[in-house]
Amino acid sequence: MPKSKKKKVAGTSKQVIEEKKPGVHVAKPVKKLDPFRYSLIVTGVFIVIATFGLIYHEMWRDEYQAWLVARDAHSISQLFQNMRYEGNPALWHIFLYLITSFTNNPAYMQVFHLLIAAGFIYVFNRYAPISTPLKILFTFSYFPLYEYAVISRSYGLGLLLIFIVCILFKNRKSYYLWLGLVLGLLSNVTVYSFILASGIAGILLLDYAFNQKKDKKTIVQLVGGLSIFLILTILSLYQIWPDKNNSFPIIYAKEAFEAPRWGFVSSKFFSTYLYIPDVSEINFWNTNTYLNDYVTIQPTYWKWLNDNPSYLWGWVYLPIILFIISILVFLRKPLVLLLYTGTTLALMSLFYYTLLVYSRYCGHLVILLIVCYWLSEYFPDKKYDNTMLQKLSVFGKKISKPFLAILLLFQVIGAVFAYTMDYKYQFSAGKETADYIRKNKLDSLTIVAVPDFTMSSLAAHLNTKIYYPEMSSYGSFTIWNKDRIDTISFGQMIQSIESIIDKGKSELLFVRSEQARISPDGINYFPLERGMIRKDIKLDLLEKFEEPVVKDEKFYIYLVEKTDSSKIDLAKYPKLYQ
Repeated sequence: MPKSKKKKVAGTSKQVIEEKKPGVHVAKPVKKLDPFRYSLIVTGVFIVIATFGLIYHEMWRDEYQAWLVARDAHSISQLFQNMRYEGNPALWHIFLYLITSFTNNPAYMQVFHLLIAAGFIYVFNRYAPISTPLKILFTFSYFPLYEYAVISRSYGLGLLLIFIVCILFKNRKSYYLWLGLVLGLLSNVTVYSFILASGIAGILLLDYAFNQKKDKKTIVQLVGGLSIFLILTILSLYQIWPDKNNSFPIIYAKEAFEAPRWGFVSSKFFSTYLYIPDVSEINFWNTNTYLNDYVTIQPTYWKWLNDNPSYLWGWVYLPIILFIISILVFLRKPLVLLLYTGTTLALMSLFYYTLLVYSRYCGHLVILLIVCYWLSEYFPDKKYDNTMLQKLSVFGKKISKPFLAILLLFQVIGAVFAYTMDYKYQFSAGKETADYIRKNKLDSLTIVAVPDFTMSSLAAHLNTKIYYPEMSSYGSFTIWNKDRIDTISFGQMIQSIESIIDKGKSELLFVRSEQARISPDGINYFPLERGMIRKDIKLDLLEKFEEPVVKDEKFYIYLVEKTDSSKIDLAKYPKLYQ
C-alpha cells in the first residue's frame, strides 16, 4: 500500500490524507507567459523579419527626399526653409536632421526607422487590451511589417505616437497634459496623423464633458493639455497648408460629389481593409489584387458599373458592407463609434479631394480601426432602450473579433507577398546605378539628370549635387515650386547639356529614368543608344538599369563628350540636332 502524505490544515488539528494512486499523474497548472516576456519575444521576431526586409530593400525617392531635405540643411531654420514645399510637418525631418549631423550615410535612417517600428510593435503587444492571436496577426500584417517598417518614412513615427496615446488614454484623467503633448506631436507627423490626432482630441473632450467627474484640478490639466495640442496643431497646419508657389502635381476635386471619383476612392476602403498586392507583375507596390485602378468609364458611370460587376462590388457594395459592419462593431461604444465614423469620413474626404490614395496613405484607415478597437476597451457598453439597436449592438460585439481576424489574415498574406516581391526584385534601381557610377570612377563628372524627382537616390548615394534641367540649377532634393518646369522636352534637356559643356566641361553624365526614342523617318522609333547632339558633342549609352518595382525608377546612363566630328563615324552616331 502506498505511503500517505500528511498535510496540516491551518486553524485545525485535522490531517488531510493525499493518496498517490498508481498510474495517475496530476497535471501541473500551465504557467501563463509573462506579458513583458511575450512582448519582447514577439518584438524580437518582428525585428528579425523587418531587418531581413530592410537588407533587401532598395530605398526609393520619397525616402531619400526626406533624407536630403535634412542633410542639406545647416540649421533648423534652413530645414524649415527646405521643407517649404514638402506639404508635411517637420517632426520626422527634425530627427533626420539630428542623424545627418554626424553621418551622410542614409542607412542610419533605416536603422532609426527600424527602432521606431520595434517600438510601436512592443508598445502594441505589451499594452493593447486585445487578444493575443489578434495582436500577433496585426504585428505580422502588411502595414506594420512592410509599409511602415521596411519603407523608411514618417508613418512609423506616427504609429508609435498614436499607440502611446492609447496607453495614456486608459487613465486619461491623470494624463491630460501628456495626452495634449503626444497628440500635438502626432499632429506634426503627417496630415493623416493630424486627422487621427484631431479625432482623438475631440472624443477626449466629449468624454470629459459627459463621462468624467468635474473638479478644478482636472479642468486645469485638461485645458492645459488641449492648449498644448492646439499650439502644436496650429504649427502643423502652418506647415501642411500649401504654399501659393507650390507646384506639387495634385488633381484636386472640382466638385463636392463626382460619382466616379467617389467610387474609385471608396474602393480603397475595401482594398485597404483586405489588402493584398497584385504580384502578377513586378510593379506590385500600391496595387491590389482585386481591381485595376486604371480604367476608362463610359458611357455613363452607373451603366458602366452594371456592365462591370466586379467594379460594382469593389467600388460600391463591399465598401458599404465593410463600413456598416465596422459601425455595428462599435455601436455599443458611442464615443468610439463617433471617432471611427468621423475620422474615417475625414480621411476618405481627403483622399477624394487630393486623389492621393497610395497604400501608405490609405493604411491610416486600418490604423484608425485598430485604435478604435483599443480605445473601446476603456468605455462601458451602452445599453439601448430601442430593442433593434440593442440587438444590433449585441450582434456587433459577437462579430467584433472574427471581423478583425479576417481583415488581418488578408493583410498577413499581403505582407508575405510584399516581402517575397521586395526580396526577389529591386525596389528601385537608384542604388545600383550609383554603385555603377562610383565603381567606374564616373562620380567626379558633372551629372545632368531628368526628371529631377526620380534622382534623389543618386544624389544621396553619391553625396553630390546634380544639375536638374527642370530647375536650371544644381540640387539634390526636388523643390516643388513654380520656378520648376514640370514637363521638359528633349530639346530643353540638350540645351542644358550644351550650356554646361560650353562652360568648360569636356564630358559629363546624362542620366534619364526613361530611355529616349529617336526616329530617322518620323514613323519608326528606336531606343537612343548613341548620337550627335551637336556637331561637336556626342552621346553614348554606357549602361541601363531596368525593371525595378517602382516603375519610373529605372535609369539610363549616357556619357556626353566634346569631340572632333571629323573623327566620328556618322553612320553609328545619328544627328540629333536640327
